[in-house]
Amino acid sequence: MVPDVLTSAPEMAKRNPITLKCDFCGAEAPRVRRVALDAGYDRLGQRHVVRYACDTCSREKDAARSAKVDARQKPL
Repeated sequence: MVPDVLTSAPEMAKRNPITLKCDFCGAEAPRVRRVALDAGYDRLGQRHVVRYACDTCSREKDAARSAKVDARQKPL
């Protein structure tokens, strides 16, 4: 059954937090992220398994992706 009125923010704050699971390390987390589009990185047009990362894994993936984008063969 769908309520007629959306839950208010104060009511939502009283609820038990939802625990999610990181698809990379398996850790439980209050939130997970997915980066699908960034400079030099585009997963939107490719078929792939959608996976979500906890904060720690997301930071590690961002750092690895940024290093590849920022790495230049020759200085400008």
